[in-house]
Amino acid sequence: MSFSPRVRQWFGFSVLCGALGVTGCSAARPPEAAVAQAELAVRQAAESKAPVYAPSELRAAQEKAMGAQRAMSAEEYDEARRLAEQAVIDARLAQARANAADAQKNAQEVRSTISALQSEANRPTAP
Repeated sequence: MSFSPRVRQWFGFSVLCGALGVTGCSAARPPEAAVAQAELAVRQAAESKAPVYAPSELRAAQEKAMGAQRAMSAEEYDEARRLAEQAVIDARLAQARANAADAQKNAQEVRSTISALQSEANRPTAP
């Protein structure tokens, strides 16, 4: 069975439009999981010592998470996904910096305690 060139052209065009429609719809899906992950990461960082030791990184994460929410509302899904991913990274960075600063503080306290104990141990005793 042979189709005329015009029928084949319309058939090809229809298939192309259908393929573009399917891929376009799948690419434009809302990044709900990415935004939820960003919100969770920011909340965890805020509940850690990040507000004390890494406030600028935490603030950046919070601003990007809010930007992701705004982009979701505006149906700018690519922007929402990008901001959500950046918010997660910033929140993890804030937490890591806070953990490092807290570990340094604890290490300094241990060194001070050791020094005090050594001084006490080296003090001459009265006969």
